[in-house]
Amino acid sequence: MFEINIYAENHGWLFEDLKQHFKTLKRVNGFEVSVSDRPLVQADAWVALRTKEAVAAPDIHRTVVCVHDLLSEDGMYQRDGSRRGVHEAGGLVLCHPEQRRILSEAGISLAGVLVLERPLGALTLFTPHERRSDLFTAGWVGRDHPRKRLEWFVEAIRQLDQRPEVVLIGAGLGEAALSLRGSKVNCRLYDRGEHPVSTYPRLYQGLDCLVITSATEAGPITLFEALATGLPVVSTPVGWAPYFAAKAPRYVRLAENSREIGSHLKDLKDEREEMFDRRFEIAALVSEWTLESWFRDVVKLAGSLASSLRL
Repeated sequence: MFEINIYAENHGWLFEDLKQHFKTLKRVNGFEVSVSDRPLVQADAWVALRTKEAVAAPDIHRTVVCVHDLLSEDGMYQRDGSRRGVHEAGGLVLCHPEQRRILSEAGISLAGVLVLERPLGALTLFTPHERRSDLFTAGWVGRDHPRKRLEWFVEAIRQLDQRPEVVLIGAGLGEAALSLRGSKVNCRLYDRGEHPVSTYPRLYQGLDCLVITSATEAGPITLFEALATGLPVVSTPVGWAPYFAAKAPRYVRLAENSREIGSHLKDLKDEREEMFDRRFEIAALVSEWTLESWFRDVVKLAGSLASSLRL
C-alpha cells in the first residue's frame, strides 16, 4: 500500500485547517494518508501544502505541490527562488487558471506534469441560512494583513448614512472592531482564537452578505463559503469573484474602492428579503465544488503519481 504524506510547517491559519481535514481521510482509493509538519522520509509520495516547502521533499519528482495564491514577486519561481521546487515537481495543484500564466512566465513547463486544477470550494457544513437576521448584517472574514485591505471595509461602513450591523470573523481584527464601535457602529467580533473554523458555518448563518476587500486572491475560500451559505457577496475583482460576477452579477457584485462597496451594501440592504428568498439559487453556484472533494482529489493525484512511477 502506498503512503501519501501531506505536510506543512505549523504556522497556523489555513494550512493547519487543511491538515486537520486531511487527517480524517486515513485512506483514499487504497492509498494510506499521513499528515505531518515536515515530510516523512518513509512515504511513497508527498504533498507540499505550502509551495515554498516543496524543496524539503525527499524526492521532488514524487511530490505534488499546491499553489494557493497568485503571487509572483521577488523571483520566487526562479531556479534560485523560494518556490523553485515547482520546476521539478511531479504534480501540481492549482486553484485558479491565472496560475498557469504565472508559471509559464517563470519558465515552468507543465508538460508531463500531473495537474489538478480547480477551486478549493467550501466545506459541506456551509449550507443556506434558515432565517434572516433581525437587522441587515454585513460580514468580513479573514486576518488583518496589508493585502486584505480591511480598512476599505471599515471606511465603506463609516460612509453609509444607515449603517448595517457588522460582524468581523478572524484574527487580529480587534483594532478594526474598536474603530467601528467608536463610529457608533454595532460591531460583533469573533476572534479566531476563541472561534475556530468549525464555528464558521454557524457564524455565516447570521449574515446577510459578505464583503471581500483583498488586493489579490486565488480563491478566496470565503467567497465559496458565503455563496454556499446563500449569501450575496461584494468583492474586489480578485480570484474567482469576476467569474461569478459575470455568471450571476446580482449575487456577486464587484467593487474597486470603498465608495463602491458602500453603494452595493446600500442596495443589498434594500434587497435583503429578495436575496434571502434566492439563497438556494445562490448556493447552487458553488455546489459542484466542495472542500471535502478537493482533499480526496489531491490524494488521488498524489496516488496517481506514486503509481505511475511504479514504486
